[in-house]
Amino acid sequence: MLILNGSAECIAESNEQTLGNRYAFNMFSSNDNLDEQLAEIEQYLVSRGWDNIEITENGLIDNIEGIQHATLISAFKKAQSEGFSVVINNTLELK
Repeated sequence: MLILNGSAECIAESNEQTLGNRYAFNMFSSNDNLDEQLAEIEQYLVSRGWDNIEITENGLIDNIEGIQHATLISAFKKAQSEGFSVVINNTLELK
């Protein structure tokens, strides 16, 4: 499982995030090859109201046992069945 960390700009009205602000995110992908799916990742995030995406870190995680946070465990499981999942952190990205 590929795990990505980065930030993106909120481009849609939301109750949790402010339009135009950048927020950090964690994303999981069942495809381990980042280069093969950059366009799909962008499409996935844009369709959910995020753009100007910056991936700052990526890596592979072999199994769910290495994850301690309940929200990230749920996201990992969702990516296993649906291909992608994203968790937006409700704190602004520091500039």
